[in-house]
Amino acid sequence: MFKNFKKLFILPTLLFVLLIAGCAVPQKAAEPAKTMSVKEKVETAGFQLVDYEYVNKKVGKGLRNFDEVVIVDARPGRKYEAGHIPSAINIHDNQFKDHYPRLKSLTGVTKSTEIIVYCGGFKCVKSYHVAKMLKEKGYKDVKVYLAGMPDWSKKSYVEISDDYAVKLYKENVTFVDARPARKFEAETIPGAVSIPDTKFKFMKDQRQKYLDKLPADKKAAIVVFCGGWECVKSHTVSGILVSEYGYENVYNYSGGLPGWKKNGHPTTKTGGTIEKAEKKDEAEALKEGKEEGTIDKEYFKTLIDDRPENIHIVDVRSPEEFKQGHVKGAINIHVNEVYKKGCDYVINQLPEDGYVVFMCSAGGRSSELYYALQDMCGYKQMDRLYYLDAHVNYESGKCTIK
Repeated sequence: MFKNFKKLFILPTLLFVLLIAGCAVPQKAAEPAKTMSVKEKVETAGFQLVDYEYVNKKVGKGLRNFDEVVIVDARPGRKYEAGHIPSAINIHDNQFKDHYPRLKSLTGVTKSTEIIVYCGGFKCVKSYHVAKMLKEKGYKDVKVYLAGMPDWSKKSYVEISDDYAVKLYKENVTFVDARPARKFEAETIPGAVSIPDTKFKFMKDQRQKYLDKLPADKKAAIVVFCGGWECVKSHTVSGILVSEYGYENVYNYSGGLPGWKKNGHPTTKTGGTIEKAEKKDEAEALKEGKEEGTIDKEYFKTLIDDRPENIHIVDVRSPEEFKQGHVKGAINIHVNEVYKKGCDYVINQLPEDGYVVFMCSAGGRSSELYYALQDMCGYKQMDRLYYLDAHVNYESGKCTIK
């Protein structure tokens, strides 16, 4: 009986203790609210999202038809000057108060005028900020091109400021005068080549003679100009070079010859010079690593986003790995191809000139292809080949080197 009483006593006691213990357990902290993406913010605010095709139709011939639509670049001034959607004006979100008067000063613009705002891509919040401030100012038709400049620059040419045009001129970039030949012969920017828009557009059988004046490298920068802001000729030539011939870095200097002269720059008629940078063999600046054939890791980091035209990066990982993330501008030649398809196949895939840097994810495969070309293939131009001996992380499509 005592045993049964003991059991009866212990059971409620245990239940009581468990209840107290359960109350003592701290409540699970609430999970932090999920941060809204820029896209979600734009949609929640009620702005219509537009894509490249929509914006491209609105831009039309690149002229500033502000009474129909205003394209607004919400990025900092330096970014805007170095390349923006043709006809766009700059209203930086952090300088909205100072830049907003630019919009108010445009002829024909009303509170009902369509306005399309963009910035640096899907993760850039500046377009949202500017769109919201414009809405607060009473503008009723504000849209957001969220893909922004990264998307536009892949598909079309960009417009640049006078200062940036001068910068490119000093760097010996090719300038193209899209006006008629007689205009070109009378006066132009020194060193420019003539590609008259009408002949270039309609006399397709004669295009090659004009294309021969341009760099063969489709990544080379080209600046096209004509008779100023109201001139469509440069836009015509720029568009053809991008859409039909695959040039990737075409800049439209919409200020043209009038803007060039207004800012006091020399022409073939006025004389004078702009001091240009000396042409250098940029390959000489390539910094080697300690081991034979390697490139210095720290130096390679400077090549990830921007590099001389004579330095090419070849990713030797598999096509599947390459698709998941790679260095901008790199080409893919899987190391296994040298064994499957032979030396000639791989050699023929290499860029024809300049330096070639092989890279992978840890240095093993890049060195493997380097030495296969040297020992197995007897490649005669090993002095232009290098490989990166480093760990590379390609998460989220970005490249970090350790």
